[in-house]
Amino acid sequence: MSKKIKLFLPTPAKLTPIQLLIMIQLLESPKYGYEILSSLRNGFKGSWEPKTGTIYPALQSLEKKAFITSNLQDNKTHYSLTKQGKSMIDDMSNYVAEYIMFNTKFIESTVASLPADFTQEVFSKIHNSGIDEIIPEGTILDAISRLSNTMLKQAFLQQRQRILKRKMKLVEHHLKALET
Repeated sequence: MSKKIKLFLPTPAKLTPIQLLIMIQLLESPKYGYEILSSLRNGFKGSWEPKTGTIYPALQSLEKKAFITSNLQDNKTHYSLTKQGKSMIDDMSNYVAEYIMFNTKFIESTVASLPADFTQEVFSKIHNSGIDEIIPEGTILDAISRLSNTMLKQAFLQQRQRILKRKMKLVEHHLKALET
């Protein structure tokens, strides 16, 4: 998968996408730089590999803007959100929602526009990468229905069925946990 594709809308606070992701991570608790870096790498699962040369300048910039503070503990610099940073993140909730909706519509529009042969190629790559869940269900089913290869259609539909069963088990597990 290309690591050059970027679909970030400009943030109202003039934060870079990296700065926004860092601040979101710091909502839970203070973290040190390598912890932030590792978390981002795990979150992007190989589709993007953030480097220390990206993370640390972003941390320094956030500190200059007074959105975060740093504190040395156990020979590690821990970063935490300031009151101003928390307020900024609260204000950014609309941006995050709009960003997610934009990307969902972008994916839906892209998939709906693909010719059948190209759909087959794209879906094979998505399937092989293990990230089938990124495409909204109605969009993926419409695209699968346009495929000409019946065996491939069946394989994709069976994969969707396995994914949905796994999702349903997760939902059932969480519902049961609420009942106890």
